[in-house]
Amino acid sequence: MKSYKTIGQIMALGLIGALAAATPAKAFCLVNCEPKPEDAKKVFENLVKKKFDKDAVIEKFEITRFWPLDVEGAGHAGYEFYYTANVRFPNGANLECKPGGGTKPGCSDNTSFYSTTIQNQMIKDKQYIEPGKVIEFKDETRFDQEGGGWKGQDGNKY
Repeated sequence: MKSYKTIGQIMALGLIGALAAATPAKAFCLVNCEPKPEDAKKVFENLVKKKFDKDAVIEKFEITRFWPLDVEGAGHAGYEFYYTANVRFPNGANLECKPGGGTKPGCSDNTSFYSTTIQNQMIKDKQYIEPGKVIEFKDETRFDQEGGGWKGQDGNKY
């Protein structure tokens, strides 16, 4: 009788092992499943490349503070990261918005603040960045809990 129990336990462990090997690690997250600083950096990178230039290079990314959120009324949890980042733009960005000859439609003449996420200072129009310039971002990003994962502001799950 003992041998059948042992064989059953071995088979069960083997099945669990096979399932674990075939499933992404994040799917089995039971403890400490919140988004990580590297997830916040990836969201920022995706948004910089979308809003400014695909060849932008993040030279520095530093989380300054973060905390979990209780998104009241929405029925889910959230997580927020604040960070400082330096980004080099080897090709520049939004070159069609180069200053001179007046403000062009869809372009902002603001070069004192740059952001990738929604804040009270968000600039929605395109901003010109000269080739080779390094821009400092003091920004934030938020994740919303959705279906066993965390959705970043870039629309991807983490």
